[in-house]
Amino acid sequence: MSSDAHSQVAEPPNTGDIPLDHNLEGLGDKNLLIISHSYNHFVKGQVDILADYFNEIYVLVRYNRFADISEYLPIDYAKPFSKSAKVNQEDKPDNLTVISTPLLYLPIDLHRRYLGDQHARKVKKIVADLPVDFDVIHSHLTWTAGYVGSVLGRELEIPSILTVHENHDLFVEQLESSNKKINWTWKNADAIIRVNRKDKSTLQQFNDGVYYIPNGFSQNRLHRVSQTKAKTALGISDETKLLFALGHLKKRKGFQHLIDVMPAIIEQNEKVVCAIGGHGGMRSELEEKIEELGVEDHVRLLGYVSNDDLKYWMSACDAFVLPSYSESFGLVQLEAMACGSPVVSTINGGSEEVITSEDHGFLIDSPENHDALADAVVRALHKEWNRDGIEAHAKQFTWERVCVNIAHLYAELLNL
Repeated sequence: MSSDAHSQVAEPPNTGDIPLDHNLEGLGDKNLLIISHSYNHFVKGQVDILADYFNEIYVLVRYNRFADISEYLPIDYAKPFSKSAKVNQEDKPDNLTVISTPLLYLPIDLHRRYLGDQHARKVKKIVADLPVDFDVIHSHLTWTAGYVGSVLGRELEIPSILTVHENHDLFVEQLESSNKKINWTWKNADAIIRVNRKDKSTLQQFNDGVYYIPNGFSQNRLHRVSQTKAKTALGISDETKLLFALGHLKKRKGFQHLIDVMPAIIEQNEKVVCAIGGHGGMRSELEEKIEELGVEDHVRLLGYVSNDDLKYWMSACDAFVLPSYSESFGLVQLEAMACGSPVVSTINGGSEEVITSEDHGFLIDSPENHDALADAVVRALHKEWNRDGIEAHAKQFTWERVCVNIAHLYAELLNL
């Protein structure tokens, strides 16, 4: 790492958890092992920035070999779990190596419950054959990557860090699980990062070394375009009010409720279009709902949205809407805000971490409160927003800023 590699990095978000007085130059001759369920989106955004601090980084990505059949058959449910969906090699740093870790299991709870030891065996075999020695392990998601990280950290006698990314409902499910290896994972990590403040005290029941560090967004992946230019690029007229939503098409994201309230929104504004990006198992159900409600001219299911197109959708929308039941942190909402767009979302464990003022968007209590959802969307469409102010709020959470905290945590565990 060059001496001035991070001299221009702005101050990190003030978590108050980690002293920012360590020697980060000392990480320059260290090697980092990442164990994760993907090298894409939030993991890739973080790890690509951390590569500047380290000598070498290896990322071992778990994927389900069964899911690869979605490459050849129209099985939408499996697509998000295939190797191609989990690994994004675009603009990968030169000192970063990604290795796929194929596991074989059926996507049912019974098989997932016993997946930890299979994952650990695979990772240990891969690590034993690698030409580097690791100094620190960082795992993303408790089960199974976090379990593997804690097992390997103890065996190699190096610090292991776990970031708990789980959405609120999954986190509660893990707390109540009879799978004792989940609690073991939390107890045996050398440090735990939780991406929201709310759950920090809960995790401290298992481990004294719990830190709040938020997720961030990648400025390289997404940047703001003027709203007029973005609408033009998408072939949308200036007078059309655009709602945009993005995520896996599954019940937790609440897109079914957004479609349900579209007739009420259209009553208030006939020139409104709602575009929903993402793929998943609910697509046919959502298509049926759109047809049943007669809103085909107002609701579009976009499928996968590339990074090149995403900046236009995020920048063009008059409001980004995510009526989700459960989140860990409002990352996709943050990305919309980074493009200057206000957000309508729900109090779901994560969205309230980033929508901290009605200067940035509106929160409702539940996706099932259709009156409140429709009202919030209509209010968002009629409000004069300070889009520059929304963008400035989001830019507190760039990965460049957030990773300063993570690097200091590494340095603290390595006594640098």
